[in-house]
Amino acid sequence: MAIFRGTGGSGDSTQDSTLNEVTQQAVNATASKTAAASSATASAASASTANTKAELATTKSTAATNSATASANSATASANSATASGNSATASGNSATASANSATAAANSASQVANKLPLAGGAMTGAITTNSTFDGRDVAADGVLATNALPKAGGAMTGAITTNSTFDGVDIATRDGILTSTTATAAAALPKSGGTMTGAITTNSTFDGVDVGVRDAVLTSTTNTVNNLSNVFDPIGTSVAMAIALGG
Repeated sequence: MAIFRGTGGSGDSTQDSTLNEVTQQAVNATASKTAAASSATASAASASTANTKAELATTKSTAATNSATASANSATASANSATASGNSATASGNSATASANSATAAANSASQVANKLPLAGGAMTGAITTNSTFDGRDVAADGVLATNALPKAGGAMTGAITTNSTFDGVDIATRDGILTSTTATAAAALPKSGGTMTGAITTNSTFDGVDVGVRDAVLTSTTNTVNNLSNVFDPIGTSVAMAIALGG
């Protein structure tokens, strides 16, 4: 084995100084070992303390995080509760508005019903206008016709009357033709008061009981006789004879 020669170099191992030095070195080595062991123990304790502190810090951090999360959750719950309260208030307001609207609608409906004309009929308080008809009748046109109508009591017509039928059973067109013909005949007739004829008069009957045709023949014969007698008798006799012939 190696021999310790001392701190000063080579020497005799049997010398006391050498033994003492070796012993001291052993003591020192033991002390160093003990110190190292103590240091290791202290380091281990320090490490354990550090771990404990780290674990405590972690625990505190976790607790703080949990506390912060709980606070946030509580704040969220409060906000949700406030929102729910607001929604509830809004719903209550909407319900009140709906109730008011319903009451208004009911009042309006009652007013409208009160202002309606019943199906059974009734009296209107205002004018009625329409752009259509009533029961198939054009009231506006009927009103114009009624205004221009001749009353049943009679009245004066302001225009001509035409018809494709009759008046009181009389065919006016036929009667008009007859009237026109009669008027023309009457205009060409001799008035009862007498007048001047513009043409010859013929008859197959008599005038005032006298057969003019017979009398004309007698007059012709008498005229001839008188003419013949005038050659023989005087004028006075002729006149007398003519008067006798005429029935005078």
